[in-house]
Parts: sequence; structure tokens; C-alpha cells
Amino acid sequence: MLPRVSVVIPMYRAATWIEATLHSVVRQSYPPELIEIIAVDDASPDDSAAVAGKFLAQYPHESRVVQQATNGGLPATRNAGFRMAAGEWIQFLDQDDLLAPHKLELQATSAASAAADVAVVYSNWQYLLLEDGQWQGSGAIKAPYVDDDPLLQILEEFDFGTVGPTLIRRSFLDRVGGFELKPNLGEDTDLMLRMARAGGLFREARSEQVTFLFRQLPGSLAQAYGKNQAAMRSLLDTFRAVEAFWRQQSVGATLSKRQQQALAKRYCRFADAYREHDPPTYALLERWLGELPLAHPPTSTE
Repeated sequence: MLPRVSVVIPMYRAATWIEATLHSVVRQSYPPELIEIIAVDDASPDDSAAVAGKFLAQYPHESRVVQQATNGGLPATRNAGFRMAAGEWIQFLDQDDLLAPHKLELQATSAASAAADVAVVYSNWQYLLLEDGQWQGSGAIKAPYVDDDPLLQILEEFDFGTVGPTLIRRSFLDRVGGFELKPNLGEDTDLMLRMARAGGLFREARSEQVTFLFRQLPGSLAQAYGKNQAAMRSLLDTFRAVEAFWRQQSVGATLSKRQQQALAKRYCRFADAYREHDPPTYALLERWLGELPLAHPPTSTE
């Protein structure tokens, strides 16, 4: 039997984008009776909730628009959404991103035959960019692969980690407690890594066509977090937790060469930003790198 999928859409000042995002959900090839839509408005000062409610009223899908009384931030809004969902699988969809028409059918069909320890079904994705006055898919289609060793491969694959291109089993979200509430430049990646540490498996649902479009906007949340020292430090803590997990699992707390390289790659990714904006954290980062006995540590890549 095909599973029920709950699409959770956090909203904040979403009136400009939400109709296009919802349209990408209601045009899915997956049966409408198996799709639940939950839009959670995070105390927006605009009419996001009214726009979403008016749009959804035209369609037969089970849906609701929930308005939070106070602004809680993106992680808390996502958590509120999935905790009121009835679906076995959760599609997190940010207010300005888009699903390709076959996305839910492709992944839910794969999920239907997945073993109980499969936490995430994922597919390819592409950036949605404004070019010549039109929003369109642009650049290479990203098709990361993490099935064989998710915890290691997620660290190695910079193109994997955002929740939009995935379906996530609700029981695994419950198991790890959903999204961490503290600011984190990599909050999606943090969730994926915690599910992998909890024993969750990851399965690719391969597609010839792109399944998910990630809209690149100026002043995005990730860009704002990039200027937030606490969020940047939490990003490092995410990867340090993986290192601690690996050391606890190994004989003599040793790491394989591949694990060392993957950790160093992540630690170094924003090294220049730490050095410029947060010297104490940069010094800590240097110490952590020194604990990885690499002959040639990677340098900052961004």
C-alpha cells in the first residue's frame, strides 16, 4: 500500500511565494487523498495565512493552515508542523521552494517498499535562480549518493543535507526529537546526521528529471545565519558530535583515514569566515584539526 505523505510548509512573510509553492504540491501525480498539507504560519506580519488558506480551499486535499501566536523560528515551526501530521512520511517544503510534479509519487513508491530502518528517501535537486526575469532551474542537477555509509557520506557530500529533496519517516523524526532549536547554519544537515547516528538508513529514489527546486534568494536564512557566530559555532558542534560518536564506536577511539578526511573537510569549509569573524572558534578549530593526524589537511573551500 502506498503511504500517506504530510507536506509541512513553514511560513513567515510568505505571501509573495506561497501560492507557487502550494501549486507545486497540488499538481503532484501522487493521489490527492494520500497527501496532507499543513502550512504553519510563524506569526507573520503579512497575510501569508490568508493567502495560503484561500488557495488550498480550491483543492480536495486534506489541508490546514495553522497560525502561531508568537514567532518561534524555522526549526520550531517545522517541528510544530510534523508533530500535528497524520502521514507516515513527511515532506518538509520551505515557503519558496518547489516540488517537481513526480516528486512525491517517485519517493513514496520507494518508501512503500522500504525496510522499517530506512529513515530517509531522497532524490536529486537543482537551484532555482532568477535569470532574464524568469525563475528557472539553473546549473547542474545535484545527485548525491549516501546509501552505503550515510554518516560518512553525508559529511563528504556537500550537495546532500537539505530536507527538501527528501521524504523523512515520521517515526525517525520522533526518535531524534526533530530539529534542534538553537541557531545552526547546518540545521538540516544536523538532523540528517542525528538520524544516521540513530541507525537510520538512507535510500536514493533515482530520477532522470529533477525532483526538487531550491530557490536562491538574497538574504536567505542560511545567509543570515552565516553572519551569526552562534549559528556558525553550532555548525562545528554538529560535526564534532559525529567525531565523538565515531570515536566511541571504534577500538582505541581511532578514526579511519576516510573519516579523518571527511571531518577535516567539514571543519575547514568555512575556516576563513571563522578566522575573520570569530578568532576564538578558529583557534578551537585549529586544535580539532591538530587531533586528526593528516599529512595534508584540506584548506578552506569557501
